[in-house]
Amino acid sequence: YSNNNNNNNNSIVTRPHPQIFRTMTTTRSDEPAAKKPKTDEEPAADSPTGWEKHTMNISEAVMKADEGKHFEDLAKADVTALQGIGPYSQRVLDALHVKTVTDLAHYKYYHMARALATLAETETKDGRLATSVMNIDKAVDKEWESKTLTEILEAPTEALEGLTKQASDLLAALGAKTIGELATLKYCRWAEAIVEVQKYENLLTAKERKVQAQLKKLS
Repeated sequence: YSNNNNNNNNSIVTRPHPQIFRTMTTTRSDEPAAKKPKTDEEPAADSPTGWEKHTMNISEAVMKADEGKHFEDLAKADVTALQGIGPYSQRVLDALHVKTVTDLAHYKYYHMARALATLAETETKDGRLATSVMNIDKAVDKEWESKTLTEILEAPTEALEGLTKQASDLLAALGAKTIGELATLKYCRWAEAIVEVQKYENLLTAKERKVQAQLKKLS
């Protein structure tokens, strides 16, 4: 009888408590991920910038993803930040050595065309004095030097001094076949405006401006 009891005792398998068993079999992947501690470098999502009540926007000039950026950032951005500049137009501008919004804003031939268009608004028919020495000989090809400003605006862009036929064809692909059309090309106008107004933009948030003011008092 005692031998049987010993055998029975030896055959008993001790099972852990169910709660302990679950704890033993829990893997690391089942554990909740530890939350990343917040640091002073991480600004709060609802931190005021000081521009919350501003209503200005240029939503029809830039892509949706770029609408909330500083003008300074837009000026440095690729030309595709401008609404309407897709892959094809980007390749065209790249061939003209224009890669950024600032490059487009400073495009030499756009400025030449715009200057001619602005002055053409002041031109009167047969209004040139016989003794006048006024000329734009270095801006246009020889055959256009004696023309009126109004006539020059109707000339193909290749009439501009230094602009090749190939470059003229590329500009035509963007919608600027004539000098007058180049003068009003919206992409150039947008880029020029962005680069100009960035000079007057405040880049510091309300908090940063407050700190700056306090530092000035201490200096």
